[in-house]
Parts: sequence; structure tokens; C-alpha cells
Amino acid sequence: MEGPTSCPDCGAEGVVDEEECRRLFEDVIEREFSRPELFKVHRLTVDAYSLQHPDRYMKSAKSAAAHLTGMCWAMEHLDSPAVSRAMSRWLNGSPSLPEIDRPPPGRRGQLTIRHVHGASVSAEHLERVQEWAESTWAAWEGQHAQARAWVEEVMSKIGPRR
Repeated sequence: MEGPTSCPDCGAEGVVDEEECRRLFEDVIEREFSRPELFKVHRLTVDAYSLQHPDRYMKSAKSAAAHLTGMCWAMEHLDSPAVSRAMSRWLNGSPSLPEIDRPPPGRRGQLTIRHVHGASVSAEHLERVQEWAESTWAAWEGQHAQARAWVEEVMSKIGPRR
């Protein structure tokens, strides 16, 4: 009997299981660690992959909040190390976090890690990570308001950005 031809979580075509999908992800993050110009999208890569595989990477409300706020920040705000540090401090505290409803498997974005894995040059990799992240963020539309509220809570604690 032939196995599935897509990841059961994200829907990546041409993989037989989540482990094969994970190997694509590991190839992509290895590329990001080996090329300094790509590392700037590493957090976005991790958040997008985690949001598409929440049963494995978002087991707790805290990990769900981390990936949702990371994605929200990347999609809707300018990058700021001060905000990233503040978000880490906030998550390391004891924020009150509700359980998060997750999109069902196969409805976690139109693009998957396979889209990024197929990039052949750095500029294409950067572009594809952005496209994949936008697709994944759109699939989590039902959680945008909560993610925005968390980001605003963090930003209110650090004051105006310079």
C-alpha cells in the first residue's frame, strides 16, 4: 500500500510523512545558518514552520504565543531587537495565555516549506520565505486579533521605539 504523498500537517507535496517534511525544514535552516545574508529570515522560517506543524511545536499556550507574536511582529511591524527582547521577557514571565484554536491540517497556508526548499539563490530564498510566511499568517486569520493584542501589550511596556 502506498503512503501519503503530502505532509499530514502542512500539506507539503511529495513527502511521505512529517519526518520527511522536517528534513526539508532542516535543510532550509542549515542554509540559513551557513549564509549570513539568509539568517535575517531565520526566525520567520521557524515561526512559519511551527505554525504549520502546531501539534509538534506549539504544545503549550506559551509556545503558541511565541510563534504567533513572532509572526505578527514580522508581518505587521518593522524589525526591532528591543521588541524581540521585550517579547522574550514577556514570555519568560507569567502572562495569562488562552488556549489557541488552530487551523485544521491542510488549511495552514497555501505554501509550505517545499516552496522555500526549492530556492536556488539567496534572493530567491528571502523572497520565498516572505511569501510562505504571508500565506501561513493568512491561514491563522482567526488568531490575528489575539496576536496583535499580545504584541501591543509588549510594546506598551517598552515605550516609544527609537
